[in-house]
Amino acid sequence: MWDLLRVALRNVGRNKRRSLITAITVFIGVLVIAGTRGLLNGLQGEIRSALTQKMHGDLQLHKAGYQDSIDASPYKVMFPLDAALQQKLRDTPGVVAWSPRLRVLGLLNHQKSQTTVPVMIQAFDSVAETAVCPRLPASIVQGGMLVSGTERMEQVQRDDDLAEAQFFDPAQKARPKSIRNTSGQHQILVTPGLFRGFEAAIGDEVVLLLQDKNNMQQAVVAQIAGVLDYGLPNAQNRLIWMDAGTLARTLSLGDEISELAISIDKNATAEDMKPLLQARVGNTLVAETYLDITGFLRDAMTLQNVIFNAIVVIMFLIVVAAIVNTSLMTVMERTREIGTLMALGYQRKHILFLFLIESAAIGLSGGVAALIGVAAGIAYLGQTGMQFVLPGQTDATVLHPYVSVLFLSLVLALALLSAVIAAFLPAYKASHMRPVEALSKS
Repeated sequence: MWDLLRVALRNVGRNKRRSLITAITVFIGVLVIAGTRGLLNGLQGEIRSALTQKMHGDLQLHKAGYQDSIDASPYKVMFPLDAALQQKLRDTPGVVAWSPRLRVLGLLNHQKSQTTVPVMIQAFDSVAETAVCPRLPASIVQGGMLVSGTERMEQVQRDDDLAEAQFFDPAQKARPKSIRNTSGQHQILVTPGLFRGFEAAIGDEVVLLLQDKNNMQQAVVAQIAGVLDYGLPNAQNRLIWMDAGTLARTLSLGDEISELAISIDKNATAEDMKPLLQARVGNTLVAETYLDITGFLRDAMTLQNVIFNAIVVIMFLIVVAAIVNTSLMTVMERTREIGTLMALGYQRKHILFLFLIESAAIGLSGGVAALIGVAAGIAYLGQTGMQFVLPGQTDATVLHPYVSVLFLSLVLALALLSAVIAAFLPAYKASHMRPVEALSKS
């Protein structure tokens, strides 16, 4: 066996051109497969990170029918965040933090441009929200993050100094002794689309017109604190954000919320945590992962993986076809050598193994060289990042490609298997030559 190995390695060095062509074929195949997977991992990793750390959290709790009713009847799908539910969350292993949210419909009026548009309002507590979605503050592209602690509800104030009151009739003799007015401080975040459409500036005053659960009209005067851009395709453009406490008090909602965003331990997965959380909260609420909520992106990533698998199959077939071609040419050029080996006592199985070992050695060398190059390139890009514009977005997203050692090992095994499979037919043909016929060919 060792003699076969030594002869095979010597033959690889002797047939430099054929060996180089085969090695380059394997090199390109491994480079395309491993490189594509690394870039795809970076893209999907960024989408997954954006969904969980910017928008949705790892999991969410909703009332049954939430997805179908939130746009039409948001008050029908609210549920109380009481002490019992919070205790269940604390008792669930793997749950790290949670953030209550309110989602209602309203009208947004930009005072400067006197433009009014319908919007979906998402309200949260800034401290709880950043614990669940730590990348949310980094998504502010203009202005700053709203801070729940600085919110101040309207309060009635008394002003006894009327010297500057210009709205009274100067001829009026009896003036009131005091005047009552209100003051408050509220902040909202808007999407880039709304900000551009209003031709707004940070600090502009807006009025939110709301309808509470009793069909009473409510209004909130606020200022634009910042512009928030999720940087994801299919993100809702007419969405604004405000403080949950302010919205709850305005609409007299008490402890009712629309959804509960949850972050989990980094060592746990949303798919594994979902049934555990569902068992804790019972049938009154529905636990959903970030992929359950974003069906479009889930289907897009599934399609990406299907296309990648098709690329792997195509590259596998190309590599096999190329190696078969070069191996057949090698057999035709080495017929006298094959005849000589058989005349020296080499059996058919020895000839078969000889060609298979040669092909495996060439495939292994090409695969290892490609993996070294891919691993170095992906490690560099993973550290520095690469800018990539996602479909439907104007701003570039920074991707960090990565690939697992297990996948690289599987690709190397696939390259080795491709080389062996491709060489089997030519090797079989060589092993079944008649020694006399092989020696008679020039």
